[in-house]
Amino acid sequence: MKIVKCRLCQSSDIHKVVDLGFHPLADTFLEKDVQFGPEVSYPLQLGLCQSCGHVFTLFSISQHERYQKHDYSYDSSNSKVSVNHFQEFCNAILSAESLKKDSFIVDIGGNIGTLLGHFKSAGYSNVLNIEPSENIANMAIKNGIPTFNDFFNKNATSSIKTNGKVDVLLSSNVVNHADDLVSLLCTAKDVMNKDGIFVFEVPYLLDLIQETSFDTIYHEHVHYFGIKPLAQCLQSQGFAIYKVERINYMCGSIRVYASRSRKQTKSVSKLIEIEEGIGLYTDEIYNAFTRRVELLKFNVNKYLWKVRADGGKIIGIGAATKGNTLLNYCKLDSDLIEYVTDMSPLKIGKQMPGSHIPIKSDTDIDDSVTHALILPWNIADHLKKKLSHLNLKFYVPQVK
Repeated sequence: MKIVKCRLCQSSDIHKVVDLGFHPLADTFLEKDVQFGPEVSYPLQLGLCQSCGHVFTLFSISQHERYQKHDYSYDSSNSKVSVNHFQEFCNAILSAESLKKDSFIVDIGGNIGTLLGHFKSAGYSNVLNIEPSENIANMAIKNGIPTFNDFFNKNATSSIKTNGKVDVLLSSNVVNHADDLVSLLCTAKDVMNKDGIFVFEVPYLLDLIQETSFDTIYHEHVHYFGIKPLAQCLQSQGFAIYKVERINYMCGSIRVYASRSRKQTKSVSKLIEIEEGIGLYTDEIYNAFTRRVELLKFNVNKYLWKVRADGGKIIGIGAATKGNTLLNYCKLDSDLIEYVTDMSPLKIGKQMPGSHIPIKSDTDIDDSVTHALILPWNIADHLKKKLSHLNLKFYVPQVK
């Protein structure tokens, strides 16, 4: 379904600013025996609201289709980088806020409970995970994390309220997946203490544009948040952003601290001034972004096809969701990439959506491989070090 009104302010004055063609769901990895079947591709386009400045996908795909129809393949504990990040996230909150040991802490879309596990290890055991994917929710429960298997909506409120009012509401890379942010904030108000805090992380639009991180655009990422429209939306529901931290996670993100009992700080206003100063809410910056993305596509194909013509054997490293946007936009498939490797049991043995490139374990890399295309470029240094013993020539497709 095409979106004709802004997902935040409901304005109908929307300009299409990015068009990456047709893509399947990037986070739905295919079973190995799927060769032909109902894999559907949808227009992957971004719109810019001319009223509030919000950027969002222009086609809506149901939450059930994205997170519940198939087993979800992301495990937040699979990567050392992710585990370390969630430990830092926990530490940052405990350092900044005075929490009681019985404070009620809820994580929206907490996956297998990695973040809440860090809080439990620190002595905060009154936790609850709200996770919509059944297979992931079951893994969280096995990990000892109390989990309610559903979306964060009215269905979840009764389960949450059983434990009392929420003191700390958390979310990492989930708020940007929510179709209706206003509805999410209404649910938050319903379950939170008046003095409770809502701390969430989302990829930052400014970093996406400046780093040309077009591969972080996919259908599961509904919103691409700048601070200006985000602050306005929060204010409309009685929340104020009292602190923002820029972090490197997920190719550049913001950690937002919001509350109904605190006021927006001058530091937030200064960040909005920076956004407006570089033209983050103008069509022109996206036109330049598109030109860089097109150049990247040309350079990636030029480099990889030359390697293949010279007799090289190329694999992909890291079956990251963002890698599917790159592969499908650049029209790369198993004619060029032999296979992609990963360490997640939830992905090994499956295929990359769209390109249908098979996924193998990192331990399956054989001596005939000469070149490796690193798909999660944001952890390229980590992957290069990890696989340095294989003497591969690594290629990281990036344009600044």
